[in-house]
Parts: sequence; C-alpha cells; structure tokens
Amino acid sequence: MTIRTSKPIPNFPVHGLLPKEETEAATFIKKYPEYDGRGVVIAILDTGVDPGAVGLQITTEGKPKIIDIIDCTSSGDVVTKTIVKPTISKINDETVHVIKGLSGRSLIINPTWSNPSDEFRVGIKRAYEFFPKSLIARLKKERRQQFETDHYLLQAEAQQKLAAWEEDHPSGSTQTEADIATKVDLEARAEVLKDMLKNYEDPGIIYDVVTFFDGTDWRVVIDVDESGDLRGQPPLTDYKKERQYHTFSQEDLLNFSVNIYDEGDTTSIVTVSKSHGTHVASITAAYYQNEPELNGIAPGSQIISLKIGDIRLDSMETGLSMTRAAISLIESKADLANMSYGEATSIPDYGYFVNLVSEEVVGKSGCIFLSSAGNSGPALTTLGAPGGTSNGIIGVGAYVTHSMVQAEYSLLESVPERAYTWSSQGPSLDGSIGVSIYAPGGAITSTPVYSLTKSQLMNGTSMSSPNATGCVALLLSGLKAENKKYTPYRIKNALESSSKQVNENFNVGLIQVQKTWDYLNKFYDRFDQDLEYEIKIQDRPRVKRGIYLRESHETSSPQLLSVMVKPKFMKDAEPTSGDFNPKKFELENRIALVSTQPWVRTPDFLLLGSQGRSFDVKVDPTQLSPGNLYFAEVQGYDTTCSELGPLFKVPVTITKPKILTNGYKVNYNDCSFGPGHIERRFLKVPEGATFADMTIKFATSSLTSPARLWLNLIQLLPQKRFTAHKREYYFSLVKGSCEGEGEEQVTKKQFSVIGGVTLEICLAQFWSSLGSHKVSLEISFHGAQIINNSASGCDVFINGNDFFTRLDIVSPVRRDEINPSIQLDTLRKSIRPIESSLKPLGLDRDVLPNSRKTFALTLTYKFNVTEKNVSLVPRFPAFFGLLYDTYLEGFSGILYDVNKKVIGWLDVYPKNFKLEAKGDYILQAQIRHNSHEMLEKFNNTICILDYNISKKVNLNVYSQIPEVFASEKSTLGRLPLEKDAKKAIFIGSPIDYSVYPKDGKPGDLLLGKFNLINSIKVDGGQYQANFIIPPVPIKPKDTPLPNGNGGDKEDTNITDEEGSGKLEETTAEEEKIDNELMESIRDLQISYLKKFQADSKARNLLIKELENNFPNHIPLLTAKLELLLESPKTTTTDGSSDEDISPETAHKICELADELLKKINLTELAQYYGLKQDINVNEMAKKKKKENDEKKKAVILAYRAKAQALAVLSDTTTSSSNELDTLFEKTWKELAQWLDSIPPTSDFKNLQIYIIRERKAHRFGNALKALNKYLNELGLTNDTIKEYEKALNLKSKLLTELEWEVWNESERKWKLIRIPPGGYVPLS
Repeated sequence: MTIRTSKPIPNFPVHGLLPKEETEAATFIKKYPEYDGRGVVIAILDTGVDPGAVGLQITTEGKPKIIDIIDCTSSGDVVTKTIVKPTISKINDETVHVIKGLSGRSLIINPTWSNPSDEFRVGIKRAYEFFPKSLIARLKKERRQQFETDHYLLQAEAQQKLAAWEEDHPSGSTQTEADIATKVDLEARAEVLKDMLKNYEDPGIIYDVVTFFDGTDWRVVIDVDESGDLRGQPPLTDYKKERQYHTFSQEDLLNFSVNIYDEGDTTSIVTVSKSHGTHVASITAAYYQNEPELNGIAPGSQIISLKIGDIRLDSMETGLSMTRAAISLIESKADLANMSYGEATSIPDYGYFVNLVSEEVVGKSGCIFLSSAGNSGPALTTLGAPGGTSNGIIGVGAYVTHSMVQAEYSLLESVPERAYTWSSQGPSLDGSIGVSIYAPGGAITSTPVYSLTKSQLMNGTSMSSPNATGCVALLLSGLKAENKKYTPYRIKNALESSSKQVNENFNVGLIQVQKTWDYLNKFYDRFDQDLEYEIKIQDRPRVKRGIYLRESHETSSPQLLSVMVKPKFMKDAEPTSGDFNPKKFELENRIALVSTQPWVRTPDFLLLGSQGRSFDVKVDPTQLSPGNLYFAEVQGYDTTCSELGPLFKVPVTITKPKILTNGYKVNYNDCSFGPGHIERRFLKVPEGATFADMTIKFATSSLTSPARLWLNLIQLLPQKRFTAHKREYYFSLVKGSCEGEGEEQVTKKQFSVIGGVTLEICLAQFWSSLGSHKVSLEISFHGAQIINNSASGCDVFINGNDFFTRLDIVSPVRRDEINPSIQLDTLRKSIRPIESSLKPLGLDRDVLPNSRKTFALTLTYKFNVTEKNVSLVPRFPAFFGLLYDTYLEGFSGILYDVNKKVIGWLDVYPKNFKLEAKGDYILQAQIRHNSHEMLEKFNNTICILDYNISKKVNLNVYSQIPEVFASEKSTLGRLPLEKDAKKAIFIGSPIDYSVYPKDGKPGDLLLGKFNLINSIKVDGGQYQANFIIPPVPIKPKDTPLPNGNGGDKEDTNITDEEGSGKLEETTAEEEKIDNELMESIRDLQISYLKKFQADSKARNLLIKELENNFPNHIPLLTAKLELLLESPKTTTTDGSSDEDISPETAHKICELADELLKKINLTELAQYYGLKQDINVNEMAKKKKKENDEKKKAVILAYRAKAQALAVLSDTTTSSSNELDTLFEKTWKELAQWLDSIPPTSDFKNLQIYIIRERKAHRFGNALKALNKYLNELGLTNDTIKEYEKALNLKSKLLTELEWEVWNESERKWKLIRIPPGGYVPLS
C-alpha cells in the first residue's frame, strides 16, 4: 500500500541534535580533518563516564577513547584488609579451591590465577551503596515483583494449612489444648507473612570482593551473581593499565571498572552515579564510526573520567572529590578539563578548590579548565562557582540555536536564537562578568547503558560547557599538530576576542572555532597573549575584579575608583628556575584606555610593565535613569597592535535602583513579553520594610498559546550567597486568559525583603513559550518588625528562666496589623566529641602538588535516642553552607547505629535522618586540610543535634505584664499598628514543665517560628524563635515539725539517765554502720566474681569464702547461677540458647536453681504481688518492696535457667527425653506465672525460653511472631548488641525451620547490612 502525502517527507535535521555548525566546529573539521581532537586528552569532572556507552569506545584513529576512570568520591571504596588463604574442599562432588568471603559465603577461586603469596584480601559491598539512584529504583521495583511472587506462594501455603485445620476441626467439635495451640500457630504464620511484606525492603545484592597481587599488579574479582563461584569472573586491575571493564548483570547493565589503592587495603569499584557525565563526555568527544553526523565536537580526543558526584549524596560534589580530581589533573597532565558542576558561592574567586585549580591546575600545569556558568538566571549575579566566579577558569553560558529548536525541542514555531532563559547572568559579587563565552546548551547524545536508552535530551550550561570544551580540543589538536605552544591564558583570550556577538547584556559572545584559530595564528608571536591581565579594585575587606554599583548609596553620586592592572604569568615549573623572568623584564605595553560609555571616564594612556600599574576610573551614575541596568567597559588596547583587541577589560555594571516616592508601593503596567523576552527593574526597598505583597496580572490581546513566565526577585548582601535572598516563582498562563477574550489571570504572592537594599525584579517569558502577552505587576511593602532585629528570618531569643521576655514591635513603613504567634517544634542539643584523631591521608590519592600531605581530623560523637522514628538533623555551623568558598579542603560525616550500620552520610548542608530505632548512635565527622596546625583548632568542635518533637510547644503572647501572671492563654490577638508607632509584647514562659519534651534538658533550646503577621504566609518571612529550657522545678520535701512547742530550741541539759540512753544509742548506731560496711564489702565481692576468669583459683576461693559467710544470701546464689549460664560454651552455631551450655553444666544449673527457689517463700512472695500496694509508702515499705523485687528477679532467673538447662538435657539425652520434656513444660509454666506478659517480648532471655518451647512443639509461627515484636521494640545500645545479634541468628533459624527460604535469604543479607562484618565504613 502506498501512502500519499501532500509534500515530500524531509530528512531529519540530525545536525541539530548536537550542534556544531553554529560554532564553526563543523567547518573547522571539514577544513582540517586531522585536527579533530586527536592528540588531546580531556578530563571530565562529573558523575563518571560509562566505558560501555555508544560512541565512547575508540577515537577516529582507533585508539581507546577512555584512557582512565577514577572515582574521586570514595563511594565505591571497599575495605579489603582481611586476609584469607585458600583451602581445598569438595563441593557438588567437585574438588575446588575455596576461600571464605567476608559475607560468609564459600568462594571458589580459579587455581590458575597467579598469586605468589597465596593470600587473598576479602571485602563486601552492597550494590545500593554505589549504584545510580534511578537504577536502584528500577531494580527495586523489578526485584520486588519477583520477591512478591515467591512470598505469595508461602502466604497461600500458610492460608491453606489454616483452612485445612478448620476443615478438620469444624465448629462445635471438641478441641484439645494442643489443637488450639496449633491453630494459633497457623494464624501467627499467616499474620507474620502479612506483616513482614508490609515492612519489606529489598536489601539488594551483596557483592563479595576479592583482591590479590599477581606478582606484577593488584587484581580484583567480584562475585557479581552471588553464586560464590569466581572462576568465570575476570580478574581486573587498575583501569588505566589494561582498560578493562565488566558488567554486573544483564538485569542492571551497569558497567564498572576498578582501581586498587593502599597496597591492596582499599579496592575502588568505579561506576557512574548518574547519566550526566556520560552525556557530557559524549558531547565533547563521542565518535560514531558508522554515523559521523552523531559525533561529538572533538571525536579524535581521548577522555579521562574523574567522578566527583558522590552517589551517597545524590551525586553532589564534595571538597574531597574535587581535590582528588585536581590532583589527578596534574598527575595525568590532561590538556583540557570540563566541569559541568557548580553552585552559588558567598565569596567569588575564593576557596580551597578554586585556588588549587587557578594556581596549580591552570597556572602551573597548563591545563585549560572550562566550567558551566550555572542555571540560576535570568536575574543578575546568579553565577555559579567555579565556572562563573573564578579567575583562570573559562565560564560557559548556554545558548539555543534554530537547529536545536528544530531537532531537539519539536516546537510548533521557531523562536529567536538567544541565551536560554535560565542561563546564569553576571556580574559576580565582585564585579567580574564571569561568563567568558556562550556555547550551545542542549544536545541529544549518548547515555549510560544502564539507562536502557542510547541517547537522551539534556540541556543546561552543563551541556554548553562540554560543547565549548570540544571546540577548544579542536584548536589544541591543531596547535599540537603544528608544534605551536600555548597557555590557558592565550586560549581564553583568543576565545573571547573571536566570539560572535549575540546582543547580550555584557557583550559575551558565542564561541567561534575557525575565527579563534585564525586569531591564534595571526597573533602567535605575541608573548603577551600568554598572560592574564588581572584587574584589582581595592574594596575592603576583599579586592574586586570589576566595578559593580548596585545600592542607592553607590549610585546617588559619582564614584572615583582606583584600578590596578597586573599581568599574570604562568608559574615556573620549579620555584627557583626563573623560567619567565626574562619575559617579565621585557614586558612593556603601551596602553590606550577606552571607555565604551560617556558616564565612565578614564585616563587616555597607561604604560604597563610586569609589576602592574594603577589608574583612576570615574563613574557618574547620577545622569542615568533609575530602575534600569547599565553596562560599560574600560578597554585597554596595545597602541602598537590595536587589531589584537583589548588586552584587558574593566567591566562596569550599574543597577541604579528606583526610589519610591509614595513610600511603600510600586506599579509596572502593561509590560509586553514574547518568547525569551526578559524585563528587569531595580528598586530600593523602603527602609524598615520586612515583606511585600505582590499582585501579578496577565493578559493577551490576540489568540495565542499558553505560556510559562518566570519571576526572579533577588537582593544581595556582602559575603552571602545570592540564593539566600532570592525568590523564584513560575506562572503558567492557563486556558482562558490565553485565548484573547478570556478573563484576566491574577496571581498574588508574599515574600520577605531586606529594608534599604536594592531589589531586582526580573520577569521573563520562557524561551520556548510561544505567543505575546502583557503583564502588570504591583508590589506593596510592609514593615512590622522587632526593634533592633529588623531582618526577617533572624533569630529571636526567649529566656525560659524568666517568667516573660519583652519584645518591642514597630511598623516603620506603613500602618500594619500584627497577630503574633510562636510555635516551637524542634529540640536542639549540643554535644562535644568523645574522641578525636588527626592523621595524614593515604599517599595514593591525597598528596597535593609539591608533595604536600593532606591531613584528616576525625571527630567521634555519641548520643542516645529514647523514642522510635525520630527525625534528626545534625549540624556543624563552622563548616555548613561552605563548598567552593570554604577555607578547608572539605567536610564529611557518617551517622551509624551502635552496630556500625550506616544510617546516612553528611555533607556541608543539613540533612534530615529518620532514626527508626531507639538507642545509641555514633556520628563521625571528618575535616580535611593540608595544615596540621589549622585542624588542631577543631579538636573540640560542637555538633548540634536538632530533633523534631511530636508535641509542639506554643508560647503565649500578652499585651501587658500583669496578664502574664493572670491568664493561662494568650491575650494579644490582632492588633493594628500605626506607622512608626511602637508596641511592647510579652512572651510568657510555660510554668507547667510537662509541656517540654522529656528529652529536653536545662540549657537545651526549643526552636520554632515566630510569626508577626499570622494571617499571611510570607515566603521566607518568619523569625526563628530560640527558647532556652529552664532548670527542672524541685519538688518541696516534707519538712519535720520543729522540736518542742512553738519551735523552741533543743534542750541541751542531759541527766545521767539520759546520758546512759545516749551511750546505748551510739553503740547501736556503730553496730548498724558495721553491718552496713560488711554488707557493702559482701556485695562488692559478689559483683567482682564476673571479672575473674572462669574456673580461676581466685574466683573459686572467693566463692568458697562467700558461701561460708553467707550460705543463704540470695544475691550470691543468683550470681553463681549467672556464672554457670555464662560458662564456656560447647556449641554455638546459630546464636540460639538451647545449645549454649554443656550437659554437665546443665545438671549443675538445675541443682542450683532448685536450691535458690527453696530459699524463697514463693507463696508469700506471690501474695505480696497479688495485693494492690499503697501508693504513699514509708521507708519501711520501700525497703520491703526492694527486697521483694530482688526476690522476684531471682525466682525468674532460677526458673529461666532451669528451663534452659532442661532443654539442653532433653536435646542431648535420648533415654529420658519425654520425662525431661515434661519437666521443661512444668518449669516453663512456673516461670510464666512470674512474667508480666506472654510471650515475654520485653526481655530477650525470657523470650528465648518461650521460643525454645514453641520450637519443641514445632510452633515456629508463634516463635517468629514474638521474636519480630521483640526486634521491633528493641533499643540498640552497647548493652543490647550481643542480644540483637543472637536474635537475628535465631530469626534465621526459625525461617529455615519454616522453610521460608526467600525470607531467610533476605534476612541473611540484612544481617550483613545491620552488623557489617568489616566494621565502620571509612570516611575517606
């Protein structure tokens, strides 16, 4: 059948999938086919690059595409310090060489592997610790489906057995006690299966990792299929040596490679953490042999993958990973580096990593470093670090072209070429423009194999940066082929000078490869092209790199600024070599200074040498219209070669704010918008304003498409990230207002502001949104605030030690209405480390240039949680919120439970952890730097713990002091506040101490929100309330009546008879003290019995002495019984207690238990607990209760020990097992009478006896149900670790007896996670 169309089917615009024509890259390769990137090595600092991805196998010359793959994050590290040797075993009638893996599996090794030492290092790694997050989600979904299939078979079987029992025992039939017990057990089995599935979580795959030295290289073999047979697995070595990689399984299709460090102690399994890095590498350098139109920009180049995105932190970069990447760049001598990562910074061109890149990677090693500028536009000063804020780094913005619109985005209409709406804008806080060039910011290209798709559309400056990197690789390929030397400074200058102007605010152009090549060749002989001309404008406390006048006090009068220009040379290879000194001597530029705008004045000329020169610049913003953006440059031309373009530029940016004439309201009416159009206005927020109401009205004049608009509101403060006071709102123009005749669409927002600071209002129609629209905007400011604490979001401290705290409120902007309320929902505690350790890091990955060592300070904290399912946020204020702008190499941490199970990882931002179990927790924090002395200052760093409290605490607010004492409720409701009027309010401290969290201690803080305007939700506008918990009230003691009548003094006249009585009283008191001393010594001796070694002479002598002196002392008998129970074990394989003791010891236990029970009047004791005791007891009654409680414990111990011993004897004695079983049952029933509940799930030792009984009767369902309840309620502390492990072993035993193998395998894996056999996961 022939399909007829009205016009021919066009060819797909493949050239737009990964644009090359707009940047002249395609033209350049066509002209110079051998300058396609060959000879150039590009490092990709990202989420890792998949070595199996399409297009990343070979270069155009047939060389390996990826020459090294390194995980700089440590997320794939496996500790392989445990050394084992193989044994010969027989498995399935086959004689094999076996080692014991850390998982407990027997691992069959290949005897042909070369291993001269015959030593193997073993470790384990959970897949979900280092697999990509999206892959984990897919695997969990698929694996759960399979698990549920197996589970429902078990559930059906359990239900069938219960139905069969009911069929065999119809209603009304006689049922024995055993019959009923069987039914209860069958019901328990069905119930347990249902509950376990409800709480099921897939443990994933647990890999055994084996590392060994083959005489030449370290090798790694991984049990990827959990079969235990390693003979078919490849022994991998460091990727760069053999360039081998492997795939975990057909199910996940995740490729991996390995590296081995620390002489085999650390094995690094390298995978990608997301698709991002593979996509980035493909843009830069992919090579499709059969489809060259899909090639990356520089298909001839080779790749080094440096993974900096830590999968444990959702692929966030860390100081550790970036520093290791910088070290790798230097060691590998990479020509180019691309880093499509970044975020806001508080201080531009500053920080440990930024300095390392600028001074060492670029300035000394000569690596050209490109980085994404950020995706936080369209507002100004939204650049990300390091790409948009750092000297020496080429920052790349994102541009969209016609070919991309057609091939990648499938729009109904074409839209103008332009920078993407979201591409971050300069200048940085210090005035530098930040963005060096633009490049295409989208592509459809390769992704990792695990994603199950060959290619994917991604856009962002993350895509523009590798596009530009590929373009630079073409240039370097040509320069290298022609043996022409270059420096990063020469390349950056040529790129900027040759770019295509695209009508951009700051004259930043689109990268042009051919023009840049021509520029490089034309001016190749000029050595001043190998310099970076640094701009320094002194503005304490930091030097600025440009002129940026933003606030009203800066734009209301002319400004005179001194500008220092200093040429920066590449660093000498060796500090004393003086390689560049002759060039420094020769340098003398005769500069003509040119201003691009009349409101900027500058001298005409400047003679510039290597030591730099200063000159004055006068900027006059007074004649400029307020509310707008203005930009100019002071350009410095070499008068001997003006066609070279400016040697340097001094950027001048002015955002002159509008001053409100009516005090508090501003309107912008009928602003017109089309695709990608941006309107920005600047105004000074009225002094004293704290928040604003905003009303936005959208309309259209003709039939058009629905559109998306984007509003940025931003204020800037010194040394604070732009994100701190940035608000973003997205608006979709829905059907109706977009049809031309629809109703006007109105949206309202409320947001916090800082009084007196310039506010940028930036509204943009998204670049791909079609149609024309009109927008009107009104902003009205408010200013209700606390006097001397005007900024919204600041802290308010309330002292709980006082009856009330006074706050004075004022409204300096306009008449406002307040309605104060305070709710506290967080308990804050502060703890010090219990241990600190300061050591150098390893030599393989953490040695800085010039052989400088990196040191790590590890701090250990311990805390206890008394409730289940607690939300906790640990905080380290000294390190949080600092990444690129940190003075340290980095900070990281891990939260563990007491069994060393990892709860989660910390970075430099607060993280909320849900602590499911109560008990003890360990937090380890690590701070890294190359200065030992600096790290010593942090030895006692405080960790802040913020707990979410379930019961919120509301503080009452009063209008007058007397009301604090007279009223139990707030008396201050809505209150009008006239402009500039002041009002005092009073915050009452709760008198009832029970309102505080039970874990709150005096001095702890309760945190929450203090709302002044309770009826309005202000975005970012609440104060944080900090309430100090006061000391606990002391309950008054009963005071004895005064002696004698009316409180007279004691009569001191003593008669002879009275004196004799006093002497007798003194003698009796001394006897009492002697007895107490003897009892204390006796009790101390008993407590020390456990400290002696079993069957030691010292212990036996002490026992004999105590027996002679205190033959009937019950605590001594219980101590002896406990010692027998803890005697050396004969067998212990599964952790259960029925085989813990030998038969000989069991007989002794029975005898001693009976002896103990005879010493106690059980009838009298039972009667005591059967009676309701008086609440108001005297000292005598308290003493009696204490004695009886001790006796009850002794009774329970005796029956429990006897039952345990009888169980052992029953299992080991065949002749009288029935008699022993009967005696065991009798003993259990006697024990049960003294227990608070059956089954006794609050005490593991008693629970063990219950489980022994149920197992003997094959009632495994009852046993498992009780054990699960115990585990669910258990608090994990140092005291319960052993019991917890025993309980897990016992659970495995029960699952085996139930033949629920699918659950047993899951529990076996979870035990490896809950109690890691390798101990604590290391921090780095």
